[in-house]
Amino acid sequence: MVDFNNFKKNLIELAGNNPTKKFLLAVSGGADSMVLASLFEINHLKYEIAHVNYHFRGEDSNLDQKLVEKFCSENNIKFHLRDISEEEKSNMKSLQNWAREIRYEFFFNILEKENLDYIVTAHHLNDELETFFINLSRGSGIKGLSGIPKNENRILRPLLNVSKNEIYDFAKENNIDYREDISNKKDDYQRNKIRHHLTPKLLEIFPNFLNQFQESLSYLNSANQFFQEEIQKTFEEILISGDEKEFVLDKEKLLKKHKTIIVEIIRKLGFTGIEIEKVISSENGKFFRSNSHEISIKRKEIYCKKRN
Repeated sequence: MVDFNNFKKNLIELAGNNPTKKFLLAVSGGADSMVLASLFEINHLKYEIAHVNYHFRGEDSNLDQKLVEKFCSENNIKFHLRDISEEEKSNMKSLQNWAREIRYEFFFNILEKENLDYIVTAHHLNDELETFFINLSRGSGIKGLSGIPKNENRILRPLLNVSKNEIYDFAKENNIDYREDISNKKDDYQRNKIRHHLTPKLLEIFPNFLNQFQESLSYLNSANQFFQEEIQKTFEEILISGDEKEFVLDKEKLLKKHKTIIVEIIRKLGFTGIEIEKVISSENGKFFRSNSHEISIKRKEIYCKKRN
């Protein structure tokens, strides 16, 4: 069982050992985020709460909002609401990507407006497992398989070592109210299919699987940190000139490196899969465009330009 008594100590370490930091909690009303909010309240931390109501589930969405508002009112916590209109929803393409962009834009705007230091989310160990298998199915490199970052881009995830069952147990023991999103029970998304079918089967075969998985993730994360340092060293070595927006790389030096390093350098420019192989094997005069960069091959050099 996870020792929640060390939550404050672990959080402060995650935030750079500065106890004066102020936090913005992303709270949906589900068990994970309501436990997160309760842990902040129990530990007398400085925080505010943000909630996004997408109105995807009619009155259920409104009840989620009311629960979060009730928690904030009872504990005198500042509440921030992003209320999504029908017009906004009519413009979305990929639901999950659109919803994520909406909420994180909202969260970061609050950080700046309220002079807060970190966004805090309630991602947990089961989320790690689901993300691992999703990335594995996509052919991700070591970075994609090494786990969800605990601290990245001013976003903290202090519950990554806590399982979903441990969250439910803590909520029950401490009489924490929460809402269940019935859409999570459907198999509409790959993540839900993993949650409902693959994870239970793994735990049936290997009862201690989550603990062993967590240990393996720790090894992978350490390896990834070393690997990313090597990639950065190589990038600096092959950089001929330029800045963040436009730069020139030494193609000859790059191609002398280990294939894995070459692939990851090209991946950093926004290319994936077969596109990476095309860039590596390309001849003089070839031009390529990814979501983030445009590159052109000119004899012994690779000219790179960041797209707006």
